[in-house]
Amino acid sequence: MTRGSERWGGAVVASVVVTMLLAGCADAAPYSPMQKDTSMNVEESHQDVLDVFAAVRSVVGEDGWGDDDPAWFICGTGSHEAAQYSYSATRRLPLPGTPEQVARRVVTALAAVGYDGARVQRDATLTPERTVIGYPNGYLGGTASDGFAVMFQVYESHADVSIYGHCVPGKAPKFGEPLNPRPTDLP
Repeated sequence: MTRGSERWGGAVVASVVVTMLLAGCADAAPYSPMQKDTSMNVEESHQDVLDVFAAVRSVVGEDGWGDDDPAWFICGTGSHEAAQYSYSATRRLPLPGTPEQVARRVVTALAAVGYDGARVQRDATLTPERTVIGYPNGYLGGTASDGFAVMFQVYESHADVSIYGHCVPGKAPKFGEPLNPRPTDLP
């Protein structure tokens, strides 16, 4: 290889890298598997969180969930109104399998509702140790660019999930409205 061809080859590689950085890749990277269409409105984002929770419940168990914590956040910047729905809950009942088995089934359930690529990990720093899932960027890896994240942990007779919905254009529903009921309005 001559010096001229080395420089030319380096320039081609550099321009390909810059193009990829500016344009992005068609496939999601392994550490950021989110592929779901996030061009949704407030109602759709709310329903998406409920769908994720239903998927988790279908694996872990429908009953026994408590410590429910639904919340709406304002997530817009400047003059752009945007809202984000979050939901977390805990279940303290026997599991339908080992923590590892349950977590693997949760990964499959997440893929079934459009969030493919979650991975099962372990956190040995907690007592007791936990089998965990952090989506889209892995355990303690942060949220997607629009704030979306699913955090799940499971250990003997305990499961916990926190879901942070997509930050979408629109106003957060007022307290007492159907998408944001008061505790006394709940069934």
